[in-house]
Amino acid sequence: MVEGTGLENRQAGNRLGGSNPSPSAIGKMMKKDIDEIIIDICNQDPSFIIKNKYIRDIKYKCFDNDISNLSKLFSLASNYQGKEMLIFEDERYTYEDSYELASAFANALINEFKIKKGDRVAIASRNYPEWINSFIAITSIGAIAVPLNSWWTSEELKYGIENCGAKLIIADNKRHELISSFSKKFNLKLISIRSNKNQKNNWNSLTDIYKGLKMPKVDIKDDDDAAIFYTSGSTGHPKGVCSSHRAIISTLLQWSVIAGARAIRDEIIPDENVQPSCMITVPLFHVTGSHSQFMLSFLSGRKMVMLYKWDPSNALKIIESEKIISLSGVPTMTLEIMRHPDRKKYNLSSLKDLSGGGAARPSSHVLSLSKEFPDAKPGLGYGLTETNAAGAVISGEEYIKKPGSTGKPSKPLTEIIICSEDNKEVKNGDVGEIYIKSPSNFRCYWNNEKATKEAFYKGWFKSGDLGYLDDDNYLFIVDRAKDIVIRGGENISCLEVEDKINSHPEILEASVFGIPDERLGEILCCSISLEKNSKINSDDLKNFLKQYLASFKIPECVDIHYDQLPRTASGKIYKLKLREKMISNG
Repeated sequence: MVEGTGLENRQAGNRLGGSNPSPSAIGKMMKKDIDEIIIDICNQDPSFIIKNKYIRDIKYKCFDNDISNLSKLFSLASNYQGKEMLIFEDERYTYEDSYELASAFANALINEFKIKKGDRVAIASRNYPEWINSFIAITSIGAIAVPLNSWWTSEELKYGIENCGAKLIIADNKRHELISSFSKKFNLKLISIRSNKNQKNNWNSLTDIYKGLKMPKVDIKDDDDAAIFYTSGSTGHPKGVCSSHRAIISTLLQWSVIAGARAIRDEIIPDENVQPSCMITVPLFHVTGSHSQFMLSFLSGRKMVMLYKWDPSNALKIIESEKIISLSGVPTMTLEIMRHPDRKKYNLSSLKDLSGGGAARPSSHVLSLSKEFPDAKPGLGYGLTETNAAGAVISGEEYIKKPGSTGKPSKPLTEIIICSEDNKEVKNGDVGEIYIKSPSNFRCYWNNEKATKEAFYKGWFKSGDLGYLDDDNYLFIVDRAKDIVIRGGENISCLEVEDKINSHPEILEASVFGIPDERLGEILCCSISLEKNSKINSDDLKNFLKQYLASFKIPECVDIHYDQLPRTASGKIYKLKLREKMISNG
Protein backbone atom coordinates (compact mmCIF):
# COMPACT_ATOMS: atom_id res chain seq x y z
CA MET A 1 0.00 0.00 0.00
CA VAL A 2 1.32 3.43 -0.89
CA GLU A 3 0.56 6.60 0.97
CA GLY A 4 0.74 10.22 -0.06
CA THR A 5 0.21 12.25 -3.16
CA GLY A 6 3.68 13.72 -3.03
CA LEU A 7 3.16 16.33 -0.33
CA GLU A 8 5.45 14.27 1.86
CA ASN A 9 7.94 13.03 -0.70
CA ARG A 10 8.49 15.85 -3.20
CA GLN A 11 11.76 16.72 -1.50
CA ALA A 12 12.77 13.24 -0.43
CA GLY A 13 15.80 13.44 -2.72
CA ASN A 14 17.40 16.18 -0.63
CA ARG A 15 16.78 14.24 2.57
CA LEU A 16 18.40 11.15 1.07
CA GLY A 17 21.47 13.15 0.18
CA GLY A 18 20.63 13.75 -3.46
CA SER A 19 19.20 16.74 -5.29
CA ASN A 20 15.82 17.37 -6.83
CA PRO A 21 15.34 18.14 -10.53
CA SER A 22 15.74 21.81 -11.46
CA PRO A 23 12.64 24.05 -11.85
CA SER A 24 13.02 24.00 -15.65
CA ALA A 25 13.23 20.21 -15.62
CA ILE A 26 10.16 20.03 -13.40
CA GLY A 27 8.28 22.25 -15.86
CA LYS A 28 9.01 19.82 -18.69
CA MET A 29 8.01 16.87 -16.53
CA MET A 30 4.57 18.33 -15.80
CA LYS A 31 3.58 17.69 -19.41
CA LYS A 32 4.35 13.97 -19.13
CA ASP A 33 2.55 11.05 -17.56
CA ILE A 34 3.58 9.46 -14.27
CA ASP A 35 5.72 6.71 -15.80
CA GLU A 36 7.70 9.22 -17.86
CA ILE A 37 8.19 11.54 -14.87
CA ILE A 38 9.47 8.61 -12.78
CA ILE A 39 12.05 7.83 -15.48
CA ASP A 40 13.16 11.48 -15.49
CA ILE A 41 13.49 11.56 -11.69
CA CYS A 42 15.56 8.37 -11.69
CA ASN A 43 17.82 9.81 -14.39
CA GLN A 44 18.31 13.18 -12.70
CA ASP A 45 18.21 12.58 -8.94
CA PRO A 46 21.29 10.75 -7.55
CA SER A 47 19.14 9.28 -4.77
CA PHE A 48 17.13 7.26 -7.27
CA ILE A 49 19.73 6.12 -9.78
CA ILE A 50 18.98 2.57 -10.98
CA LYS A 51 21.50 -0.16 -11.71
CA ASN A 52 21.06 -3.80 -12.64
CA LYS A 53 22.28 -6.09 -9.88
CA TYR A 54 22.27 -9.83 -9.32
CA ILE A 55 20.49 -11.09 -6.19
CA ARG A 56 20.62 -14.87 -5.67
CA ASP A 57 21.71 -15.25 -9.32
CA ILE A 58 18.70 -13.33 -10.68
CA LYS A 59 19.10 -9.89 -12.32
CA TYR A 60 16.96 -7.11 -10.82
CA LYS A 61 16.66 -3.37 -11.27
CA CYS A 62 17.86 -1.82 -8.00
CA PHE A 63 18.37 1.62 -6.51
CA ASP A 64 22.01 2.58 -6.08
CA ASN A 65 22.29 5.08 -3.24
CA ASP A 66 23.58 5.47 0.30
CA ILE A 67 20.39 4.27 2.05
CA SER A 68 21.41 0.64 1.73
CA ASN A 69 20.12 -0.76 5.04
CA LEU A 70 17.62 0.01 7.77
CA SER A 71 20.30 1.37 10.09
CA LYS A 72 21.00 4.13 7.56
CA LEU A 73 17.28 4.71 7.03
CA PHE A 74 16.62 5.20 10.73
CA SER A 75 19.69 7.43 11.13
CA LEU A 76 17.81 9.95 8.96
CA ALA A 77 16.17 10.91 12.27
CA SER A 78 19.04 13.39 12.67
CA ASN A 79 17.63 15.33 9.69
CA TYR A 80 14.45 16.14 11.60
CA GLN A 81 15.75 17.94 14.67
CA GLY A 82 12.88 19.15 16.86
CA LYS A 83 10.19 17.53 14.71
CA GLU A 84 7.62 15.34 16.36
CA MET A 85 7.87 11.71 15.32
CA LEU A 86 5.44 9.72 17.41
CA ILE A 87 2.35 10.50 19.47
CA PHE A 88 0.66 7.85 21.58
CA GLU A 89 -2.22 8.99 23.79
CA ASP A 90 -0.65 11.69 26.01
CA GLU A 91 2.97 10.79 25.12
CA ARG A 92 4.87 12.77 22.50
CA TYR A 93 8.31 11.91 21.09
CA THR A 94 10.50 13.85 18.67
CA TYR A 95 12.67 12.03 16.13
CA GLU A 96 15.64 12.79 18.36
CA ASP A 97 13.87 11.40 21.46
CA SER A 98 12.92 8.18 19.73
CA TYR A 99 16.30 7.55 18.13
CA GLU A 100 18.07 8.15 21.46
CA LEU A 101 15.80 5.57 23.13
CA ALA A 102 16.39 3.11 20.29
CA SER A 103 20.16 3.68 20.55
CA ALA A 104 20.10 3.02 24.28
CA PHE A 105 18.07 -0.15 23.80
CA ALA A 106 20.44 -1.33 21.06
CA ASN A 107 23.32 -1.07 23.52
CA ALA A 108 21.29 -3.02 26.08
CA LEU A 109 20.66 -5.79 23.54
CA ILE A 110 24.39 -6.14 22.88
CA ASN A 111 25.70 -5.74 26.43
CA GLU A 112 22.97 -7.40 28.49
CA PHE A 113 21.83 -10.17 26.11
CA LYS A 114 24.84 -10.64 23.80
CA ILE A 115 22.70 -10.09 20.70
CA LYS A 116 24.81 -10.15 17.58
CA LYS A 117 24.32 -9.83 13.85
CA GLY A 118 21.91 -12.46 12.49
CA ASP A 119 20.30 -13.28 15.85
CA ARG A 120 16.51 -13.31 15.80
CA VAL A 121 14.79 -11.02 18.30
CA ALA A 122 11.00 -11.36 18.47
CA ILE A 123 8.53 -8.58 19.30
CA ALA A 124 5.26 -9.87 20.75
CA SER A 125 3.24 -6.77 21.54
CA ARG A 126 0.35 -4.63 20.47
CA ASN A 127 1.22 -1.18 19.09
CA TYR A 128 3.29 0.82 21.59
CA PRO A 129 6.17 3.30 21.13
CA GLU A 130 8.49 0.60 22.47
CA TRP A 131 7.53 -1.62 19.51
CA ILE A 132 8.88 0.95 17.06
CA ASN A 133 12.01 1.74 19.09
CA SER A 134 12.73 -1.97 19.53
CA PHE A 135 12.46 -2.59 15.77
CA ILE A 136 14.81 0.33 15.08
CA ALA A 137 17.33 -1.00 17.61
CA ILE A 138 17.20 -4.64 16.45
CA THR A 139 17.64 -3.94 12.75
CA SER A 140 20.22 -1.18 13.30
CA ILE A 141 22.64 -3.65 14.91
CA GLY A 142 22.19 -6.28 12.19
CA ALA A 143 19.94 -8.59 14.20
CA ILE A 144 16.74 -9.89 12.61
CA ALA A 145 13.47 -8.42 13.92
CA VAL A 146 10.61 -10.92 14.17
CA PRO A 147 7.23 -9.23 14.73
CA LEU A 148 4.74 -11.76 16.11
CA ASN A 149 0.98 -11.50 15.76
CA SER A 150 -0.36 -10.03 19.00
CA TRP A 151 -3.67 -11.86 18.45
CA TRP A 152 -1.97 -15.24 18.61
CA THR A 153 -2.71 -17.74 21.37
CA SER A 154 0.00 -19.18 23.59
CA GLU A 155 0.38 -22.17 21.26
CA GLU A 156 0.66 -19.97 18.19
CA LEU A 157 3.26 -17.77 19.88
CA LYS A 158 5.18 -20.88 20.86
CA TYR A 159 5.17 -22.05 17.24
CA GLY A 160 6.44 -18.69 15.93
CA ILE A 161 9.20 -18.43 18.53
CA GLU A 162 10.37 -21.98 17.88
CA ASN A 163 10.15 -21.56 14.11
CA CYS A 164 12.33 -18.45 13.98
CA GLY A 165 14.69 -19.60 16.76
CA ALA A 166 14.38 -16.33 18.67
CA LYS A 167 17.22 -15.66 21.10
CA LEU A 168 15.18 -13.01 22.91
CA ILE A 169 11.51 -11.94 23.08
CA ILE A 170 10.24 -8.42 23.77
CA ALA A 171 6.67 -8.71 25.06
CA ASP A 172 3.92 -6.51 26.45
CA ASN A 173 2.02 -7.58 29.55
CA LYS A 174 -0.56 -9.85 27.88
CA ARG A 175 1.94 -11.57 25.59
CA HIS A 176 4.43 -11.87 28.47
CA GLU A 177 1.87 -13.90 30.39
CA LEU A 178 1.10 -16.11 27.39
CA ILE A 179 4.77 -16.80 26.68
CA SER A 180 5.66 -17.34 30.34
CA SER A 181 3.60 -20.55 30.29
CA PHE A 182 6.35 -22.21 28.21
CA SER A 183 9.37 -19.87 28.47
CA LYS A 184 11.07 -21.70 31.35
CA LYS A 185 10.84 -25.05 29.60
CA PHE A 186 12.64 -23.63 26.56
CA ASN A 187 14.91 -21.30 28.56
CA LEU A 188 13.61 -18.23 26.75
CA LYS A 189 14.73 -14.73 27.72
CA LEU A 190 12.03 -12.04 27.87
CA ILE A 191 12.01 -8.26 28.10
CA SER A 192 8.74 -6.75 29.33
CA ILE A 193 6.99 -3.70 27.87
CA ARG A 194 4.67 -1.64 30.09
CA SER A 195 4.27 -4.45 32.58
CA ASN A 196 1.97 -4.02 35.57
CA LYS A 197 4.17 -6.49 37.41
CA ASN A 198 7.74 -6.26 38.65
CA GLN A 199 9.32 -8.22 35.80
CA LYS A 200 13.05 -8.95 35.86
CA ASN A 201 13.97 -7.36 32.52
CA ASN A 202 11.98 -4.17 32.02
CA TRP A 203 12.32 -2.25 28.74
CA ASN A 204 12.49 1.19 30.36
CA SER A 205 14.94 0.10 33.08
CA LEU A 206 17.26 -1.48 30.54
CA THR A 207 17.12 1.62 28.37
CA ASP A 208 17.86 3.90 31.32
CA ILE A 209 21.14 2.06 31.95
CA TYR A 210 22.47 2.94 28.49
CA LYS A 211 20.87 6.34 28.02
CA GLY A 212 23.11 8.77 26.16
CA LEU A 213 25.10 6.14 24.26
CA LYS A 214 25.19 6.34 20.49
CA MET A 215 23.81 3.69 18.17
CA PRO A 216 26.42 0.91 17.86
CA LYS A 217 28.17 0.66 14.49
CA VAL A 218 27.66 -2.68 12.76
CA ASP A 219 28.65 -3.62 9.20
CA ILE A 220 25.33 -4.45 7.51
CA LYS A 221 25.18 -5.50 3.85
CA ASP A 222 22.27 -4.68 1.54
CA ASP A 223 21.20 -8.30 1.24
CA ASP A 224 21.61 -9.30 4.89
CA ASP A 225 18.38 -10.52 6.48
CA ALA A 226 16.47 -7.76 8.27
CA ALA A 227 13.09 -9.11 9.37
CA ILE A 228 10.77 -12.10 9.47
CA PHE A 229 7.06 -11.30 9.20
CA TYR A 230 4.56 -14.10 9.56
CA THR A 231 1.74 -14.76 7.09
CA SER A 232 -1.83 -15.02 8.34
CA GLY A 233 -1.76 -18.80 8.34
CA SER A 234 -5.23 -19.31 6.88
CA THR A 235 -4.11 -22.77 5.82
CA GLY A 236 -1.78 -24.69 8.13
CA HIS A 237 0.93 -22.97 10.16
CA PRO A 238 1.86 -19.37 9.36
CA LYS A 239 5.02 -19.07 7.28
CA GLY A 240 7.91 -16.82 8.32
CA VAL A 241 8.60 -14.41 5.46
CA CYS A 242 12.27 -13.47 5.66
CA SER A 243 13.35 -10.29 3.85
CA SER A 244 16.59 -8.39 3.43
CA HIS A 245 17.37 -4.76 4.16
CA ARG A 246 17.43 -4.07 0.42
CA ALA A 247 13.98 -5.62 -0.06
CA ILE A 248 12.31 -3.40 2.54
CA ILE A 249 14.08 -0.20 1.48
CA SER A 250 13.36 -0.85 -2.20
CA THR A 251 9.63 -0.67 -1.43
CA LEU A 252 9.93 2.56 0.56
CA LEU A 253 11.99 4.29 -2.14
CA GLN A 254 9.62 3.21 -4.91
CA TRP A 255 6.68 4.72 -3.01
CA SER A 256 8.71 7.89 -2.55
CA VAL A 257 9.48 8.19 -6.27
CA ILE A 258 5.86 7.54 -7.26
CA ALA A 259 4.57 10.14 -4.79
CA GLY A 260 7.13 12.67 -5.95
CA ALA A 261 6.17 12.11 -9.59
CA ARG A 262 2.50 12.65 -8.78
CA ALA A 263 3.33 15.88 -6.98
CA ILE A 264 5.21 17.15 -10.04
CA ARG A 265 2.44 16.16 -12.44
CA ASP A 266 -0.29 17.69 -10.26
CA GLU A 267 1.81 20.79 -9.50
CA ILE A 268 1.59 20.24 -5.75
CA ILE A 269 3.97 22.49 -3.86
CA PRO A 270 4.47 21.36 -0.26
CA ASP A 271 4.11 23.87 2.53
CA GLU A 272 7.40 23.71 4.41
CA ASN A 273 5.64 25.00 7.52
CA VAL A 274 3.28 22.00 7.65
CA GLN A 275 4.72 18.72 8.88
CA PRO A 276 3.42 15.63 7.06
CA SER A 277 1.33 13.42 9.33
CA CYS A 278 -0.41 10.06 9.39
CA MET A 279 -2.11 7.69 11.79
CA ILE A 280 -0.84 4.21 12.58
CA THR A 281 -4.20 2.51 12.26
CA VAL A 282 -3.27 -1.17 11.93
CA PRO A 283 -0.96 -3.56 13.81
CA LEU A 284 2.75 -3.05 13.20
CA PHE A 285 3.27 -6.80 12.78
CA HIS A 286 1.70 -6.42 9.31
CA VAL A 287 3.54 -4.75 6.43
CA THR A 288 0.80 -2.14 6.03
CA GLY A 289 1.56 -0.77 9.49
CA SER A 290 5.29 -1.40 9.60
CA HIS A 291 6.18 -0.31 6.06
CA SER A 292 3.70 2.25 4.75
CA GLN A 293 2.94 3.92 8.08
CA PHE A 294 6.03 3.49 10.27
CA MET A 295 9.16 3.09 8.12
CA LEU A 296 8.05 5.25 5.20
CA SER A 297 7.80 8.18 7.62
CA PHE A 298 11.60 8.33 7.91
CA LEU A 299 11.89 9.48 4.28
CA SER A 300 9.82 12.60 4.90
CA GLY A 301 10.02 13.39 8.63
CA ARG A 302 6.36 12.54 9.00
CA LYS A 303 4.55 12.72 12.33
CA MET A 304 2.85 9.46 13.30
CA VAL A 305 -0.10 9.25 15.66
CA MET A 306 -0.38 5.73 17.03
CA LEU A 307 -3.83 4.44 17.96
CA TYR A 308 -4.25 2.00 20.83
CA LYS A 309 -6.92 0.38 18.68
CA TRP A 310 -8.96 1.46 15.69
CA ASP A 311 -12.00 3.46 16.69
CA PRO A 312 -13.59 5.77 14.08
CA SER A 313 -14.93 8.19 16.71
CA ASN A 314 -11.47 8.63 18.21
CA ALA A 315 -9.92 8.82 14.74
CA LEU A 316 -12.17 11.78 13.86
CA LYS A 317 -10.99 13.66 16.95
CA ILE A 318 -7.34 12.98 16.15
CA ILE A 319 -7.65 13.99 12.48
CA GLU A 320 -8.94 17.37 13.63
CA SER A 321 -6.61 17.94 16.60
CA GLU A 322 -3.39 16.70 14.94
CA LYS A 323 -4.28 17.93 11.44
CA ILE A 324 -3.72 14.50 9.93
CA ILE A 325 -2.88 14.54 6.22
CA SER A 326 -2.80 10.80 5.42
CA LEU A 327 -5.44 8.36 6.55
CA SER A 328 -4.74 4.82 5.51
CA GLY A 329 -5.43 1.25 6.52
CA VAL A 330 -7.80 -1.40 5.29
CA PRO A 331 -10.41 0.21 3.01
CA THR A 332 -13.25 -0.22 5.50
CA MET A 333 -11.55 2.34 7.77
CA THR A 334 -11.98 5.20 5.32
CA LEU A 335 -15.55 4.02 4.76
CA GLU A 336 -16.25 4.15 8.51
CA ILE A 337 -14.92 7.71 8.65
CA MET A 338 -17.01 8.73 5.63
CA ARG A 339 -20.23 7.23 7.01
CA HIS A 340 -19.74 8.18 10.66
CA PRO A 341 -22.80 10.07 11.98
CA ASP A 342 -20.56 12.67 13.70
CA ARG A 343 -18.27 13.33 10.75
CA LYS A 344 -19.70 16.80 10.05
CA LYS A 345 -18.92 17.87 13.62
CA TYR A 346 -15.18 17.78 12.94
CA ASN A 347 -12.87 19.80 10.74
CA LEU A 348 -11.29 17.22 8.45
CA SER A 349 -9.91 19.70 5.93
CA SER A 350 -6.31 18.62 6.60
CA LEU A 351 -6.94 15.23 4.95
CA LYS A 352 -5.29 14.95 1.55
CA ASP A 353 -4.81 11.20 1.17
CA LEU A 354 -7.35 8.42 1.79
CA SER A 355 -5.31 5.33 1.08
CA GLY A 356 -6.10 1.68 1.49
CA GLY A 357 -4.47 -1.70 1.19
CA GLY A 358 -4.70 -5.26 2.39
CA ALA A 359 -8.17 -5.80 0.91
CA ALA A 360 -10.28 -4.77 -2.05
CA ARG A 361 -12.26 -1.53 -1.97
CA PRO A 362 -15.68 -1.69 -3.63
CA SER A 363 -15.85 0.47 -6.76
CA SER A 364 -18.86 2.37 -5.45
CA HIS A 365 -16.89 3.46 -2.38
CA VAL A 366 -14.18 5.07 -4.54
CA LEU A 367 -16.68 7.43 -6.12
CA SER A 368 -18.31 8.16 -2.75
CA LEU A 369 -14.96 9.08 -1.19
CA SER A 370 -14.13 11.45 -4.04
CA LYS A 371 -17.47 13.22 -3.60
CA GLU A 372 -17.48 13.34 0.20
CA PHE A 373 -13.82 14.46 0.46
CA PRO A 374 -13.21 16.56 -2.67
CA ASP A 375 -9.86 17.88 -1.38
CA ALA A 376 -8.50 14.43 -0.59
CA LYS A 377 -7.40 11.81 -3.08
CA PRO A 378 -8.52 8.20 -2.66
CA GLY A 379 -5.82 5.64 -3.23
CA LEU A 380 -5.24 1.92 -3.13
CA GLY A 381 -2.21 -0.33 -3.15
CA TYR A 382 -1.67 -4.00 -3.84
CA GLY A 383 1.17 -5.96 -2.32
CA LEU A 384 1.89 -8.92 -0.08
CA THR A 385 4.04 -9.71 2.93
CA GLU A 386 6.26 -11.63 0.50
CA THR A 387 6.78 -8.50 -1.63
CA ASN A 388 7.17 -6.16 1.35
CA ALA A 389 3.92 -4.54 0.22
CA ALA A 390 5.31 -3.58 -3.20
CA GLY A 391 3.10 -4.43 -6.16
CA ALA A 392 0.77 -1.91 -7.76
CA VAL A 393 -0.62 1.48 -6.75
CA ILE A 394 -3.34 3.85 -7.90
CA SER A 395 -4.51 7.26 -6.71
CA GLY A 396 -6.55 10.33 -7.56
CA GLU A 397 -8.07 10.76 -11.00
CA GLU A 398 -6.71 7.43 -12.25
CA TYR A 399 -8.48 5.65 -9.41
CA ILE A 400 -11.75 7.47 -10.08
CA LYS A 401 -11.54 6.53 -13.77
CA LYS A 402 -10.68 2.90 -13.00
CA PRO A 403 -12.19 2.26 -9.55
CA GLY A 404 -12.04 -1.49 -9.99
CA SER A 405 -8.27 -1.46 -10.49
CA THR A 406 -5.45 -1.56 -7.99
CA GLY A 407 -3.20 0.41 -10.30
CA LYS A 408 -0.08 0.02 -12.40
CA PRO A 409 2.97 -1.97 -11.25
CA SER A 410 5.04 0.12 -8.81
CA LYS A 411 7.68 1.94 -10.80
CA PRO A 412 10.56 1.90 -11.30
CA LEU A 413 11.59 -1.51 -9.91
CA THR A 414 8.50 -3.73 -9.84
CA GLU A 415 7.35 -5.82 -12.79
CA ILE A 416 4.07 -7.74 -12.98
CA ILE A 417 2.95 -10.37 -15.48
CA ILE A 418 -0.10 -12.63 -15.58
CA CYS A 419 0.60 -16.31 -16.12
CA SER A 420 -1.29 -19.51 -16.83
CA GLU A 421 -0.88 -22.65 -14.72
CA ASP A 422 2.07 -23.75 -16.88
CA ASN A 423 3.99 -20.48 -16.14
CA LYS A 424 3.26 -19.00 -19.58
CA GLU A 425 2.52 -15.28 -19.79
CA VAL A 426 -1.01 -14.58 -21.04
CA LYS A 427 -2.18 -11.64 -23.12
CA ASN A 428 -3.79 -8.46 -21.72
CA GLY A 429 -7.34 -9.02 -20.53
CA ASP A 430 -6.87 -12.72 -19.79
CA VAL A 431 -7.14 -13.87 -16.18
CA GLY A 432 -4.28 -15.78 -14.61
CA GLU A 433 -2.02 -15.84 -11.58
CA ILE A 434 -0.20 -12.60 -10.73
CA TYR A 435 3.61 -12.98 -10.87
CA ILE A 436 5.79 -10.24 -9.36
CA LYS A 437 9.49 -9.55 -9.91
CA SER A 438 11.17 -6.96 -7.73
CA PRO A 439 14.16 -6.51 -5.41
CA SER A 440 11.44 -6.03 -2.77
CA ASN A 441 10.61 -9.74 -2.92
CA PHE A 442 11.40 -11.80 0.15
CA ARG A 443 14.38 -14.15 0.36
CA CYS A 444 12.76 -17.26 1.79
CA TYR A 445 10.13 -18.79 4.01
CA TRP A 446 12.15 -19.34 7.16
CA ASN A 447 13.04 -23.01 7.65
CA ASN A 448 10.76 -24.03 4.78
CA GLU A 449 12.82 -24.72 1.67
CA LYS A 450 10.01 -26.59 -0.09
CA ALA A 451 7.52 -23.72 0.20
CA THR A 452 10.21 -21.25 -0.88
CA LYS A 453 10.93 -23.18 -4.07
CA GLU A 454 7.22 -23.48 -4.84
CA ALA A 455 6.75 -19.71 -4.43
CA PHE A 456 9.17 -18.69 -7.20
CA TYR A 457 9.54 -19.24 -10.91
CA LYS A 458 12.82 -17.93 -12.40
CA GLY A 459 12.90 -15.00 -9.97
CA TRP A 460 9.18 -14.23 -10.23
CA PHE A 461 7.11 -14.56 -7.06
CA LYS A 462 3.89 -16.49 -7.67
CA SER A 463 1.38 -14.51 -5.62
CA GLY A 464 -1.52 -16.97 -5.52
CA ASP A 465 -3.78 -14.08 -6.57
CA LEU A 466 -5.79 -14.13 -9.78
CA GLY A 467 -6.06 -11.05 -11.93
CA TYR A 468 -5.48 -9.44 -15.31
CA LEU A 469 -3.75 -6.44 -16.85
CA ASP A 470 -5.78 -4.22 -19.17
CA ASP A 471 -4.44 -2.59 -22.31
CA ASP A 472 -3.19 0.40 -20.26
CA ASN A 473 -1.25 -1.94 -17.93
CA TYR A 474 -3.60 -1.42 -14.97
CA LEU A 475 -3.93 -4.43 -12.70
CA PHE A 476 -7.34 -5.81 -11.76
CA ILE A 477 -7.58 -8.39 -8.98
CA VAL A 478 -10.15 -11.08 -9.62
CA ASP A 479 -9.66 -13.01 -6.39
CA ARG A 480 -7.36 -15.15 -4.33
CA ALA A 481 -7.03 -18.51 -6.07
CA LYS A 482 -8.34 -20.12 -2.89
CA ASP A 483 -11.34 -17.74 -2.77
CA ILE A 484 -12.77 -18.81 -6.08
CA VAL A 485 -15.98 -20.73 -5.36
CA ILE A 486 -16.70 -23.54 -7.80
CA ARG A 487 -20.45 -24.14 -7.90
CA GLY A 488 -21.46 -27.04 -10.10
CA GLY A 489 -18.40 -26.50 -12.30
CA GLU A 490 -18.94 -22.71 -12.59
CA ASN A 491 -16.16 -20.48 -11.20
CA ILE A 492 -17.44 -17.57 -9.08
CA SER A 493 -15.23 -14.69 -7.90
CA CYS A 494 -16.10 -13.73 -4.33
CA LEU A 495 -14.63 -10.27 -4.96
CA GLU A 496 -16.92 -9.66 -7.92
CA VAL A 497 -20.02 -10.55 -5.89
CA GLU A 498 -18.85 -8.53 -2.88
CA ASP A 499 -18.34 -5.51 -5.12
CA LYS A 500 -21.96 -5.66 -6.35
CA ILE A 501 -23.38 -6.20 -2.85
CA ASN A 502 -21.41 -3.25 -1.50
CA SER A 503 -22.93 -0.96 -4.11
CA HIS A 504 -26.26 -1.18 -2.23
CA PRO A 505 -26.63 2.11 -0.28
CA GLU A 506 -27.89 0.44 2.90
CA ILE A 507 -25.16 -2.19 3.12
CA LEU A 508 -22.05 -1.23 5.08
CA GLU A 509 -19.90 -4.22 4.17
CA ALA A 510 -20.08 -7.74 2.83
CA SER A 511 -18.11 -10.96 2.83
CA VAL A 512 -18.79 -13.68 0.27
CA PHE A 513 -17.59 -17.28 0.56
CA GLY A 514 -18.44 -20.85 -0.34
CA ILE A 515 -19.57 -23.69 1.89
CA PRO A 516 -19.59 -27.42 1.02
CA ASP A 517 -22.62 -28.81 -0.78
CA GLU A 518 -23.22 -32.48 -1.57
CA ARG A 519 -24.85 -31.86 -4.96
CA LEU A 520 -22.97 -28.83 -6.33
CA GLY A 521 -19.65 -29.17 -4.52
CA GLU A 522 -19.99 -25.65 -3.11
CA ILE A 523 -22.73 -23.09 -2.78
CA LEU A 524 -22.27 -19.34 -2.48
CA CYS A 525 -23.07 -17.58 0.80
CA CYS A 526 -22.56 -14.10 2.18
CA SER A 527 -22.54 -12.16 5.42
CA ILE A 528 -23.62 -8.53 5.31
CA SER A 529 -23.63 -5.66 7.79
CA LEU A 530 -26.58 -3.24 7.46
CA GLU A 531 -27.36 0.31 8.46
CA LYS A 532 -29.18 0.15 11.81
CA ASN A 533 -32.52 1.30 10.41
CA SER A 534 -32.35 -0.91 7.34
CA LYS A 535 -35.07 -3.50 6.79
CA ILE A 536 -33.36 -5.41 3.95
CA ASN A 537 -33.93 -9.15 4.04
CA SER A 538 -32.43 -12.02 2.10
CA ASP A 539 -34.97 -11.82 -0.73
CA ASP A 540 -34.44 -8.07 -1.11
CA LEU A 541 -30.70 -8.57 -1.54
CA LYS A 542 -31.16 -11.35 -4.10
CA ASN A 543 -33.60 -9.23 -6.13
CA PHE A 544 -31.13 -6.34 -6.05
CA LEU A 545 -28.29 -8.55 -7.31
CA LYS A 546 -30.38 -9.92 -10.20
CA GLN A 547 -29.83 -6.57 -11.93
CA TYR A 548 -26.06 -7.17 -12.08
CA LEU A 549 -25.23 -10.86 -11.74
CA ALA A 550 -26.05 -14.15 -13.39
CA SER A 551 -28.30 -16.30 -11.26
CA PHE A 552 -25.56 -18.80 -10.33
CA LYS A 553 -23.52 -15.93 -8.82
CA ILE A 554 -26.26 -14.83 -6.41
CA PRO A 555 -25.65 -16.07 -2.82
CA GLU A 556 -28.08 -18.75 -1.71
CA CYS A 557 -27.56 -18.08 2.01
CA VAL A 558 -27.49 -14.60 3.53
CA ASP A 559 -26.27 -13.95 7.07
CA ILE A 560 -27.44 -10.49 8.26
CA HIS A 561 -25.60 -8.41 10.89
CA TYR A 562 -26.32 -4.99 12.36
CA ASP A 563 -22.84 -4.63 13.83
CA GLN A 564 -19.45 -4.61 12.15
CA LEU A 565 -18.46 -7.98 10.73
CA PRO A 566 -15.76 -9.77 12.78
CA ARG A 567 -12.19 -8.72 12.05
CA THR A 568 -8.76 -10.31 11.96
CA ALA A 569 -5.82 -8.66 13.71
CA SER A 570 -5.00 -6.63 10.60
CA GLY A 571 -8.53 -5.24 10.37
CA LYS A 572 -9.68 -7.42 7.49
CA ILE A 573 -13.06 -9.12 7.61
CA TYR A 574 -12.65 -12.52 9.27
CA LYS A 575 -14.05 -14.58 6.40
CA LEU A 576 -13.02 -17.93 7.86
CA LYS A 577 -14.97 -17.28 11.07
CA LEU A 578 -18.08 -16.24 9.13
CA ARG A 579 -17.80 -19.32 6.95
CA GLU A 580 -17.49 -21.63 9.96
CA LYS A 581 -20.55 -20.01 11.54
CA MET A 582 -22.58 -20.55 8.36
CA ILE A 583 -21.51 -24.20 8.16
CA SER A 584 -22.34 -24.85 11.83
CA ASN A 585 -25.78 -23.25 11.39
CA GLY A 586 -26.51 -25.63 8.54
